[in-house]
Amino acid sequence: MKLILGFIKVPSKSEYGVIERDNLDAECAFNQFVGKLLDDAQGMFRENALYYQEDVILMPSIVFNCYAPVFAIYILSDNAETDSDGASSFLHMIIELLQENRLFASSKTVSLLLDTANIVSNRQNFYDADIDIYSDFSELYNKIVELEARIK
Repeated sequence: MKLILGFIKVPSKSEYGVIERDNLDAECAFNQFVGKLLDDAQGMFRENALYYQEDVILMPSIVFNCYAPVFAIYILSDNAETDSDGASSFLHMIIELLQENRLFASSKTVSLLLDTANIVSNRQNFYDADIDIYSDFSELYNKIVELEARIK
């Protein structure tokens, strides 16, 4: 998966587009990620995947298609071991994407996210994600598959 980083272009400041003055969440996402190199973004996810995941889903499409794959790469890495919040938020990000705005993500990004979700759903113990707190990852994945099937 590390090879994919070589094919992702970091969006320029202008590619973020206009950020609405009253949209504090989008402004925060912009401030957190603008100009971040992919390795820097990976470090941010290692630091606090739950926090930075919230920014990813708020980004413009071109930016989402850059940083969502970086999040996927992080969540499959050994660095994500015991990151229950990161793994759970990754699955929920995909559910939100499919429920709210599937066209937001490129087909390449969706394919990568779905493949990653499948792997994450089978590694609940790796993430130390208690089912009583984080739900059953396999059930979340089934919801993702169901949502994706409705869209096709």
